[in-house]
Amino acid sequence: MDLLLGIDVGTTNIKAVVYDPDRGEVLSTASQPTPTDHPRPGWTEHDPEALWRTVCAVVRQASAGWADRIGALAVASLAEAGVPLDAHDRPVYPIIAWHDPRTEPLVAVVEQQIDPARLYAITGHPVQAKFSLLKLLWLRQHQPAAFQRLVRWLCLEDYVIWRLSGEAATDYSIASRTLLFDQRQRTWSRELLDLFGLPQTLLPPAYPGGTPVGRVTPQAAATTGLRAGTLVATGGHDHLCGALAAGVTEPGQLLDSIGTAIGLVLATPTFAPDEDLRQSGYCLYCHAIPDRYVVQGGLTLGGGLLPWFLERWWPAAGGPGEAVFATALAAASAVPPGSGGLVWLPFLRGRGTPRNDARARGALVGLTADHEPRHALRALLEGLGYWLRENCERLAEREPLSEPLVAIGGGARMPLLLQLKATITGRALRAPAVAEATALGAALLAGLAGRRFTTPGEAAASVRCSDQLYTPGPDRPVYDRLYREVYRPLVTALTPLFHRLGPLAGV
Repeated sequence: MDLLLGIDVGTTNIKAVVYDPDRGEVLSTASQPTPTDHPRPGWTEHDPEALWRTVCAVVRQASAGWADRIGALAVASLAEAGVPLDAHDRPVYPIIAWHDPRTEPLVAVVEQQIDPARLYAITGHPVQAKFSLLKLLWLRQHQPAAFQRLVRWLCLEDYVIWRLSGEAATDYSIASRTLLFDQRQRTWSRELLDLFGLPQTLLPPAYPGGTPVGRVTPQAAATTGLRAGTLVATGGHDHLCGALAAGVTEPGQLLDSIGTAIGLVLATPTFAPDEDLRQSGYCLYCHAIPDRYVVQGGLTLGGGLLPWFLERWWPAAGGPGEAVFATALAAASAVPPGSGGLVWLPFLRGRGTPRNDARARGALVGLTADHEPRHALRALLEGLGYWLRENCERLAEREPLSEPLVAIGGGARMPLLLQLKATITGRALRAPAVAEATALGAALLAGLAGRRFTTPGEAAASVRCSDQLYTPGPDRPVYDRLYREVYRPLVTALTPLFHRLGPLAGV
């Protein structure tokens, strides 16, 4: 029983890896799309039972031939979304996706009940529509019958742990994303629970990532193919598990996790919130590893912009498969810096950090009849580079950033994007070739729980992989001027127009 299993419940896919810590290699991987429903235009939900069945299928596939040797497992997941259960452990409502916009009106409700600065001082989070608290308030307001039956709220990591082991548990990093967790005390905030009329029994006990909390039950073993009795441990927020796999554990290290969303993770030793950080939209909360915090920024739709673009802008029979991706990126690579005068503001689901603004929208500026899709694609990737530079400049004001930056996720497999980010930011960027970094990070936390590793640093150092290093290219002066003279002024100029546009357009 010398192998480790990591599960990653993601926005787009559910994945699992089997990791051999002695060889430092991932032996097996499996992935299936995350079951997703759209009951109304703009709404996104997940059926809890369909999600669990997919987890079982992915685990069974990944662990086939290895199950008897797996000693421990842990779960990473997207945060904020949760499963509301009744007294009979049945869901009372579907899982509201973390990015579902229906909770946006409740931001003002929360801010009326508590000073946002006070909330930030407790939780390390600005008020945003995605957090679990607002989903609970939405259920109470719009689904009162379901809310009256609600006795347990399990975020997705917690739900999978519960289905595997029968134990209710969460980790500090996922608990943090409920907007109900006290970062200094590392426990549920009695002040906030009382303020919003929620019982503490609604929420599971919280532990550091990599804490053993139970064992795979015979029933779960039958559906997953795992050995009954396999150790089950807490994992963590997906971006933070990816940070562990990539070795981002020390203060000053910055991770660029390029999934459907982009998560920026800056490791930091203490919880020291300040008003500038709050106004910028950054979250400050527990890392998935013990005794460490992170400053986290992000862009709700980041790496997902490429498939979005190709589906709508790049004609191809059968949709944007791998060949189409390669062809499109090659075409964009041939476009000169500056994309023929095109600039994208890549805010298709709000701006994110460092200027938190849910009302921001995307903008393509400079379009002429001479432009082709390849110009627009390169401009979109350049826009992501400008956005990263903005964040690096803001974060470096708080703590000096060490180099190289580290990139993981599906977007880290796009050399053009990574080279643009290095050139535009002026910072070296390392892309470790880790297979499924988030699930691998969960496997490493399982190793900590099973005492295969004694420290997070030892766990991260066990991973053997090659790195690709990107350094700033010769086009740095061109991008520096575009960033300072065009991108930044555009963001400032268009912000008030975005704010007027929504109400005028009825959105």
